[in-house]
Amino acid sequence: MKMKIVIVEDDPMVAHIHKHYLEALENFEIVASIDNGYDAYMFVRDHDEIDLVILDVHMPKLSGLEMLKLLREEGNNVNVIPITAINDNKTISEFLDLGVIDYLVKPFSQERFNQAVYRCELKYKTFADHENLSQRDIDRVLNQHDSLDLPKGLQEKTLNYITEKFKPYKAQWVDVEMLTDLTNLSKVSLRKYLDYMVENNWIKKEVDYGTVGRPKYKYFIK
Repeated sequence: MKMKIVIVEDDPMVAHIHKHYLEALENFEIVASIDNGYDAYMFVRDHDEIDLVILDVHMPKLSGLEMLKLLREEGNNVNVIPITAINDNKTISEFLDLGVIDYLVKPFSQERFNQAVYRCELKYKTFADHENLSQRDIDRVLNQHDSLDLPKGLQEKTLNYITEKFKPYKAQWVDVEMLTDLTNLSKVSLRKYLDYMVENNWIKKEVDYGTVGRPKYKYFIK
Protein backbone atom coordinates (compact mmCIF):
# COMPACT_ATOMS: atom_id res chain seq x y z
CA MET A 1 0.00 0.00 0.00
CA LYS A 2 1.34 3.43 -0.97
CA MET A 3 1.80 6.16 1.60
CA LYS A 4 -0.48 9.13 0.94
CA ILE A 5 1.28 12.49 0.93
CA VAL A 6 0.09 16.10 0.93
CA ILE A 7 2.41 18.88 -0.23
CA VAL A 8 1.77 22.27 1.42
CA GLU A 9 3.78 24.92 -0.42
CA ASP A 10 2.78 28.33 -1.83
CA ASP A 11 5.68 28.56 -4.32
CA PRO A 12 4.67 26.61 -7.45
CA MET A 13 8.27 25.97 -8.46
CA VAL A 14 9.21 24.55 -5.06
CA ALA A 15 6.04 22.43 -5.00
CA HIS A 16 7.01 21.08 -8.43
CA ILE A 17 10.46 20.12 -7.13
CA HIS A 18 8.87 18.23 -4.21
CA LYS A 19 6.59 16.42 -6.64
CA HIS A 20 9.54 15.55 -8.86
CA TYR A 21 11.48 14.11 -5.94
CA LEU A 22 8.50 12.06 -4.72
CA GLU A 23 7.60 10.73 -8.17
CA ALA A 24 11.11 9.30 -8.46
CA LEU A 25 10.46 7.14 -5.39
CA GLU A 26 8.32 4.06 -4.92
CA ASN A 27 5.42 3.52 -2.54
CA PHE A 28 4.33 7.17 -2.32
CA GLU A 29 1.18 8.81 -3.68
CA ILE A 30 0.67 12.58 -3.80
CA VAL A 31 -3.02 13.12 -3.04
CA ALA A 32 -2.99 16.94 -2.93
CA SER A 33 -0.77 19.99 -3.36
CA ILE A 34 -2.10 23.01 -1.46
CA ASP A 35 -0.79 26.58 -1.51
CA ASN A 36 -1.99 27.96 1.83
CA GLY A 37 -2.04 26.85 5.44
CA TYR A 38 -5.76 27.15 6.11
CA ASP A 39 -6.91 25.02 3.17
CA ALA A 40 -4.20 22.50 4.02
CA TYR A 41 -5.38 22.36 7.63
CA MET A 42 -8.97 21.74 6.52
CA PHE A 43 -7.91 19.07 4.02
CA VAL A 44 -5.70 17.13 6.44
CA ARG A 45 -8.28 17.43 9.21
CA ASP A 46 -10.97 15.93 6.95
CA HIS A 47 -8.82 13.14 5.45
CA ASP A 48 -7.52 10.81 8.15
CA GLU A 49 -5.90 8.54 5.56
CA ILE A 50 -3.06 11.05 5.02
CA ASP A 51 0.28 9.55 6.09
CA LEU A 52 2.67 12.47 5.58
CA VAL A 53 2.56 16.24 5.11
CA ILE A 54 5.45 18.03 3.40
CA LEU A 55 5.03 21.43 5.05
CA ASP A 56 6.33 24.87 4.17
CA VAL A 57 6.45 27.28 7.12
CA HIS A 58 5.87 30.73 5.58
CA MET A 59 2.45 30.53 3.90
CA PRO A 60 -0.70 32.63 3.44
CA LYS A 61 -3.69 32.40 5.83
CA LEU A 62 -1.95 30.07 8.32
CA SER A 63 1.75 29.46 8.80
CA GLY A 64 3.01 25.90 8.86
CA LEU A 65 3.58 26.15 12.60
CA GLU A 66 0.07 27.49 13.24
CA MET A 67 -1.43 24.79 11.06
CA LEU A 68 0.43 22.02 12.86
CA LYS A 69 -0.50 23.38 16.30
CA LEU A 70 -4.18 23.29 15.34
CA LEU A 71 -3.91 19.70 14.13
CA ARG A 72 -2.13 18.57 17.27
CA GLU A 73 -4.67 20.32 19.50
CA GLU A 74 -7.35 18.24 17.78
CA GLY A 75 -5.39 15.03 18.36
CA ASN A 76 -4.23 14.63 14.76
CA ASN A 77 -0.86 12.83 14.79
CA VAL A 78 -0.14 12.91 11.06
CA ASN A 79 3.57 12.71 10.20
CA VAL A 80 5.01 16.08 9.17
CA ILE A 81 8.29 17.16 7.57
CA PRO A 82 8.71 20.97 7.68
CA ILE A 83 10.74 22.33 4.77
CA THR A 84 11.90 25.91 5.27
CA ALA A 85 14.73 28.41 5.27
CA ILE A 86 13.97 29.12 8.94
CA ASN A 87 16.71 27.69 11.13
CA ASP A 88 16.41 29.57 14.44
CA ASN A 89 16.41 27.31 17.47
CA LYS A 90 13.06 28.59 18.80
CA THR A 91 11.15 27.61 15.66
CA ILE A 92 12.92 24.27 15.31
CA SER A 93 12.30 23.51 18.99
CA GLU A 94 8.59 24.26 18.60
CA PHE A 95 8.30 21.92 15.63
CA LEU A 96 10.20 19.18 17.41
CA ASP A 97 7.92 19.52 20.44
CA LEU A 98 4.99 19.00 18.06
CA GLY A 99 6.42 15.65 16.98
CA VAL A 100 7.67 16.26 13.44
CA ILE A 101 9.49 13.30 11.96
CA ASP A 102 12.27 15.41 10.42
CA TYR A 103 13.14 19.04 9.65
CA LEU A 104 14.73 20.18 6.36
CA VAL A 105 16.44 23.55 5.98
CA LYS A 106 16.66 24.99 2.46
CA PRO A 107 18.68 24.46 0.40
CA PHE A 108 18.91 20.69 0.69
CA SER A 109 19.84 17.84 -1.62
CA GLN A 110 17.49 15.33 -3.17
CA GLU A 111 19.29 12.64 -1.19
CA ARG A 112 18.51 14.43 2.09
CA PHE A 113 14.88 14.84 1.02
CA ASN A 114 14.69 11.13 0.24
CA GLN A 115 16.22 10.29 3.61
CA ALA A 116 13.51 12.27 5.41
CA VAL A 117 10.69 10.66 3.44
CA TYR A 118 12.13 7.17 3.86
CA ARG A 119 12.39 7.75 7.59
CA CYS A 120 8.64 8.31 7.64
CA GLU A 121 8.09 5.21 5.51
CA LEU A 122 10.23 3.17 7.92
CA LYS A 123 8.09 4.29 10.86
CA TYR A 124 4.92 3.57 8.90
CA LYS A 125 6.00 0.06 7.91
CA THR A 126 7.47 -0.81 11.31
CA PHE A 127 4.28 0.12 13.14
CA ALA A 128 2.14 -1.67 10.56
CA ASP A 129 4.17 -4.89 10.72
CA HIS A 130 4.72 -5.18 14.48
CA GLU A 131 2.31 -5.01 17.37
CA ASN A 132 5.30 -5.06 19.74
CA LEU A 133 8.62 -3.48 18.79
CA SER A 134 12.09 -4.79 19.54
CA GLN A 135 14.82 -2.41 20.66
CA ARG A 136 16.29 -2.61 17.17
CA ASP A 137 12.94 -1.62 15.66
CA ILE A 138 12.71 1.34 18.03
CA ASP A 139 16.28 2.41 17.27
CA ARG A 140 15.61 2.31 13.54
CA VAL A 141 12.44 4.39 13.84
CA LEU A 142 14.28 6.94 15.99
CA ASN A 143 17.11 6.98 13.46
CA GLN A 144 19.64 5.65 15.98
CA HIS A 145 21.78 3.85 13.41
CA ASP A 146 25.19 5.01 14.53
CA SER A 147 25.40 2.12 16.99
CA LEU A 148 25.74 -0.35 14.13
CA ASP A 149 29.36 -1.39 13.81
CA LEU A 150 29.32 -2.63 10.23
CA PRO A 151 32.29 -4.52 8.81
CA LYS A 152 34.31 -2.80 6.11
CA GLY A 153 32.54 -2.92 2.75
CA LEU A 154 29.00 -3.07 4.15
CA GLN A 155 26.72 -0.08 3.76
CA GLU A 156 23.98 0.71 6.26
CA LYS A 157 21.61 1.90 3.53
CA THR A 158 21.98 -1.42 1.70
CA LEU A 159 21.50 -3.38 4.92
CA ASN A 160 18.26 -1.52 5.65
CA TYR A 161 17.14 -2.09 2.06
CA ILE A 162 17.71 -5.85 2.41
CA THR A 163 15.87 -6.11 5.72
CA GLU A 164 12.87 -4.29 4.24
CA LYS A 165 12.82 -6.69 1.28
CA PHE A 166 12.87 -9.65 3.69
CA LYS A 167 9.77 -8.63 5.63
CA PRO A 168 7.18 -10.43 3.44
CA TYR A 169 9.12 -13.67 4.02
CA LYS A 170 9.20 -13.53 7.80
CA ALA A 171 9.16 -16.99 9.43
CA GLN A 172 10.03 -18.64 6.09
CA TRP A 173 13.04 -20.47 4.66
CA VAL A 174 14.48 -18.95 1.48
CA ASP A 175 17.57 -19.69 -0.63
CA VAL A 176 20.25 -17.42 -2.06
CA GLU A 177 18.81 -17.53 -5.60
CA MET A 178 15.48 -16.25 -4.38
CA LEU A 179 17.09 -13.56 -2.25
CA THR A 180 19.29 -12.47 -5.17
CA ASP A 181 16.21 -11.98 -7.36
CA LEU A 182 14.42 -10.23 -4.53
CA THR A 183 17.15 -7.68 -3.81
CA ASN A 184 18.78 -7.35 -7.28
CA LEU A 185 22.17 -7.72 -5.61
CA SER A 186 24.95 -10.03 -6.75
CA LYS A 187 25.33 -13.30 -4.84
CA VAL A 188 28.80 -12.28 -3.67
CA SER A 189 27.60 -8.95 -2.30
CA LEU A 190 24.42 -10.40 -0.82
CA ARG A 191 26.26 -13.18 1.03
CA LYS A 192 28.36 -10.58 2.89
CA TYR A 193 25.20 -9.02 4.27
CA LEU A 194 23.62 -12.39 4.98
CA ASP A 195 26.69 -13.47 6.95
CA TYR A 196 26.51 -10.25 8.98
CA MET A 197 22.81 -10.84 9.68
CA VAL A 198 23.48 -14.43 10.73
CA GLU A 199 26.28 -13.34 13.08
CA ASN A 200 23.92 -10.86 14.72
CA ASN A 201 21.11 -13.42 14.98
CA TRP A 202 18.76 -11.51 12.66
CA ILE A 203 18.37 -14.57 10.43
CA LYS A 204 19.23 -18.27 10.68
CA LYS A 205 21.41 -20.20 8.25
CA GLU A 206 21.41 -23.92 7.46
CA VAL A 207 22.81 -26.19 4.76
CA ASP A 208 20.25 -27.73 2.40
CA TYR A 209 21.41 -31.18 1.31
CA GLY A 210 18.16 -32.04 -0.46
CA THR A 211 18.96 -30.46 -3.81
CA VAL A 212 20.72 -32.07 -6.75
CA GLY A 213 24.40 -31.16 -6.99
CA ARG A 214 26.30 -29.17 -4.41
CA PRO A 215 24.60 -28.42 -1.07
CA LYS A 216 23.15 -24.94 -0.81
CA TYR A 217 22.60 -22.59 2.08
CA LYS A 218 19.10 -21.60 3.05
CA TYR A 219 18.09 -18.81 5.39
CA PHE A 220 15.25 -18.48 7.89
CA ILE A 221 13.92 -14.94 8.12
CA LYS A 222 13.14 -14.21 11.78
